[in-house]
Amino acid sequence: MNRQNRLVAGVAVLALAAGLGVATWLQRPGPAQPGAGEALLAVQLPDLQNRPHSLERYRGKVLVVNFWATWCPPCREEIPVFIEAQAQHGKNGLQLVGIALDDPRQVADFAEEYGINYPVLIGGANESEILRKLGNPGGGLPYTLVYDRDGQLRDKIIGGLDKTRLEGLVAPLI
Repeated sequence: MNRQNRLVAGVAVLALAAGLGVATWLQRPGPAQPGAGEALLAVQLPDLQNRPHSLERYRGKVLVVNFWATWCPPCREEIPVFIEAQAQHGKNGLQLVGIALDDPRQVADFAEEYGINYPVLIGGANESEILRKLGNPGGGLPYTLVYDRDGQLRDKIIGGLDKTRLEGLVAPLI
């Protein structure tokens, strides 16, 4: 490889690395607005039977709230991890709740197909505002919030979670 080709290749590698770095930085959750984590617990959202549901009912449990959509590949990949975690740790005080930002019929079909064993709620028209206030200004999905037993927001994660990462987030709180 001659000098010019090496220079072009080097610049391309640097540009790719810079682009990946920016993309990773953009996907980091920002600070939640004061009180936003607590406010989410009080919001009433419909469940799959269109009954109002508040996250406040889970105070005293370790609460994992996952914003997702049926069309989102990383969301689809992490749902089985959440199902397994709920089955394994639910008796120890872990409660997962999914908030779908999607068509309710598609969500209901998806929940049945996957055998989701935790409450699934349907996000409202102002979900992008809620996500922004909770530290997700770009509205990236999936977006997961972890609350301790006192209802304090402990972690915010943009992007998919695998079993190891989820365990690391909830194990100290259970």
